[in-house]
Amino acid sequence: MAYFAETGTQLAYTMQTDCRMINQLEIPMYLEDALPEIAGELLLCKKDSAYKLMCTLSEFTEKNIEAHNYKVVKRCFQVADKLYAKGNGLVRNAVENVFVYAFSRLLCRNNKEIGLILGLIPGSLYSLYMHQVLKPGI
Repeated sequence: MAYFAETGTQLAYTMQTDCRMINQLEIPMYLEDALPEIAGELLLCKKDSAYKLMCTLSEFTEKNIEAHNYKVVKRCFQVADKLYAKGNGLVRNAVENVFVYAFSRLLCRNNKEIGLILGLIPGSLYSLYMHQVLKPGI
């Protein structure tokens, strides 16, 4: 983070960069920063589409649910939530149509821990999921 000593404008610079939307090319860097454990899975798909990257995040989340590594699972959900909140249209669409869409699979495969997993999902992503599930015609 840059700090402009002569003007003391670190706050303004930080606010400006935090307001910028995340694009598809920034997803791999963002995932590696927030989830260093996913670096191995990203080696093969760093240059893939936002949809493939969300598929990788979904598979990584599922793997950690099966391993009962709920701290990492919670961080996965938080990362997806932040990507949805700060992502451009393409990133938001990928989160909703790949990551959130995979919730049904994640929840069905882990019936015994469904309450625990649901408790880890941020409210905004859970709302998207419920909208998908309850939307007629899908």
